[in-house]
Amino acid sequence: MRPWTNKLLGFGILGLFLVALGISLCFLWPIFFHYIIQKGLFLSPTSNTFEIWNDTSKLPPLLFKVYLFNWTNPEQLGIKKPHFDQLGPYCFREVRQKDNVIFHHENQTVSYVQRRLWYFDAEHTNGSLNDIVSQLDVVALSAAHKIRYWEYEWQKTLSILLSVRKLYTRRTVNELLFSGYSDDILTMGSSMANDPEIPMFDRFGWFYMRNGSTMFDGHLNMETGENDISRLGILRKWNYKDTTKHNKSPCNIIEGSAGEFWPPKRTKDDITLFSVDMCRPLFYEYEKTTSHFGIEGYRYTIDKKTLGNSTKRRYPHDQAKFFEPTTTTENFFESEQITISSNTESMESIFNNHSSEDTDEYSDNDPDVINIGNCYCNGECTPSGLLNITSCRYGAPVFMSLPHFYKADPAVLDAVEGLRPNANDHSFSITLEPTTGIPLEVSAALQANIYLYSSEVVSLYNNIPNIYMPMIWFTLKAEITDEMASNLRILLAFPTVMLCSGIVMTIIGLCLIAAVALLFLAKKQRMVTAPTDGTIEKMIDNPEKKTEVVYMDKMSSNEDDNVKTDRRLYARNLVNVSSENDGMDT
Repeated sequence: MRPWTNKLLGFGILGLFLVALGISLCFLWPIFFHYIIQKGLFLSPTSNTFEIWNDTSKLPPLLFKVYLFNWTNPEQLGIKKPHFDQLGPYCFREVRQKDNVIFHHENQTVSYVQRRLWYFDAEHTNGSLNDIVSQLDVVALSAAHKIRYWEYEWQKTLSILLSVRKLYTRRTVNELLFSGYSDDILTMGSSMANDPEIPMFDRFGWFYMRNGSTMFDGHLNMETGENDISRLGILRKWNYKDTTKHNKSPCNIIEGSAGEFWPPKRTKDDITLFSVDMCRPLFYEYEKTTSHFGIEGYRYTIDKKTLGNSTKRRYPHDQAKFFEPTTTTENFFESEQITISSNTESMESIFNNHSSEDTDEYSDNDPDVINIGNCYCNGECTPSGLLNITSCRYGAPVFMSLPHFYKADPAVLDAVEGLRPNANDHSFSITLEPTTGIPLEVSAALQANIYLYSSEVVSLYNNIPNIYMPMIWFTLKAEITDEMASNLRILLAFPTVMLCSGIVMTIIGLCLIAAVALLFLAKKQRMVTAPTDGTIEKMIDNPEKKTEVVYMDKMSSNEDDNVKTDRRLYARNLVNVSSENDGMDT
């Protein structure tokens, strides 16, 4: 085989290889990319995400901001609306650490407990931890609420104990948050060790004993996504169970993300997060598509499906059949300060705040459809915008909401003064990059409220209006760093790079194949075409005459006949050799 043929063959094989590789990249890049996502995102002791997840101290500090509401006119309750001034923010650097981490490869989960540490940040704080705050006496009201269905003698005894107290208490910020303050009622409650619903604390503070403790968030079991990345971050069990004791079935199931990982390939459907602080899942609805560090993300916020009372959801029949309808047992709006129209439509809009989409989506006669708004009422349904977590907080009448009653029923906000809700500061949102599910920004904001209502037995609460009293709200914002955003942009550009590379390889391969084909045809044409130099005589194109090709040696006569030569023999066309001979004879 001639050298030029070897070269053409090599270039042809290279072209075929590039075409095959290019087409493979064009059509198989999703498989390659999914493999990269699977190996890069799933949680394992050796993964890149493990160290960050295990200890956030290596990340830029998370800033935990706390705001307290100062009750400025407690002596005028019943005469004027309660007025509140917002104090703060009191800022703390938050660090989260995992402890007792155990990976279970047999079912692709990890078990752990979580420790939260808070360090006071005076630089970003507006005020001092020694600021004095006037607030509703939570301990006294919680005790009255706890025994409201007990025997009359017990309630009367508590009434006597509380007769010397006021509706409010004045404490420092540090006492209300972390150090706590002692109370005789807590001392009495701690002696009742046989009642698991009574907290065994000797002091009260919103975060008392939580700083550095692992006992409050409980034991968590979460999916690692090792074999199925679509299960990454989903909470499987909480405190060794897949249900809670705080709600009735089917709303007692453990579901949703643990809050730190989200599966990739996000859509604009709702996402779910299980809150260990509220003992229930929270549903986030797609709001809009945003850009963060130049990366497109889906923004999800808490809205009607979590805050409303008439959000419907389909459950499997084996779960839904155990659900018992829950109705309001107390009239939360029976007060002088809250005025509600007697019009039937207005009442329905307050207690059944939902969109027409929810109504049209499911049939009222479907036995598997549950009103999850009522599902979490625990017997005491509230206006929209409030979440009843009484059973999760040792029976204290605690109701969570967005800060400043944002997105709550207007009647709740109208009962107090001094609150000014707005979307920028008081939303609870999560922004996820849809391809990988990586959180780009998390802005958590919640407010704790205490329900103050009238009691006929406990004299301290005789003839007072029923009001949701704002106590404290906090926000925690976290976002990816510049370095993390840069790495994420590179990862997201990988599919485009693979697709473009595949197209370029295919084009180059086709060009090589075409060039080889043209060169081969050109060479073949040259071989077929005879040389046209003076050493070859043309064949006589006459069909009547016979031709014959003979080779003649054109060596000159003066050369030695015995000397060998390597000269070529040149063809000569002889026309009708026999006739020529006849002519010679003549």
